[in-house]
Amino acid sequence: MSQDPYHILPIPALCRGERTLLSSWIEGTRRGSLRICAILIILGCGTYGFTIGYRNGWEMAAWVALKLPAIIFLTLFVNGLLNGMIGLILGSGIGFRQSLQFLLTGFAIMSVIVGALSPVTFFATLNMPDPGAENSLAWHGLNLLLHTAIIAFAGTLAHCRLLQYVRDFADSRGTGTLTFCAWLAGNLFVGAQVSWNLRPFFISPGLEVEFLRPDPFDGSFYEAVFRAFRNITPL
Repeated sequence: MSQDPYHILPIPALCRGERTLLSSWIEGTRRGSLRICAILIILGCGTYGFTIGYRNGWEMAAWVALKLPAIIFLTLFVNGLLNGMIGLILGSGIGFRQSLQFLLTGFAIMSVIVGALSPVTFFATLNMPDPGAENSLAWHGLNLLLHTAIIAFAGTLAHCRLLQYVRDFADSRGTGTLTFCAWLAGNLFVGAQVSWNLRPFFISPGLEVEFLRPDPFDGSFYEAVFRAFRNITPL
């Protein structure tokens, strides 16, 4: 009896984007795909989250390592049904189960990408000035923008890897592309706002390290990005 080559080590095949593996995950014909995706999200995003929080010490690194995978799972929960509804409304023919599997597979690929970039971001963190150094507000803004760009890049790249599969599963190529774009926009929007509600990930100068802020719904992620752009001008 031949052993499934993807059962134990799916990461190389996932990085190569092998059609056999991705198709079986999306169609739900391969057992254990849910478990493997969850493990990849926890390990990849947890490792990357550690490199984000480490600038403010071990405690913050541990908090962010826990919260970054939580963002992914919360986004999956919020957008799971929403993406299925969007797919049906746009006439793609993609149902709830398949849309959820698309989303889960995309997040697994994204987690592998950010996990692979963790050594780079870790050394970037080590070479940044201490949080209390001169121009700390500007460096805080630069740090936020750096990681926002990396996560957005990884998420977009991971979803684009699935574009052809969405087109294949949809009733037509056009509706598949439209559905994909709607999913991508929704995932980026919801993920960004959930990350704001679960802040802090980057400790603003003058604030203390804590697991959650007492005002999680005060403001928005986009306001924070705008302020970060404004604060980096002293650099």
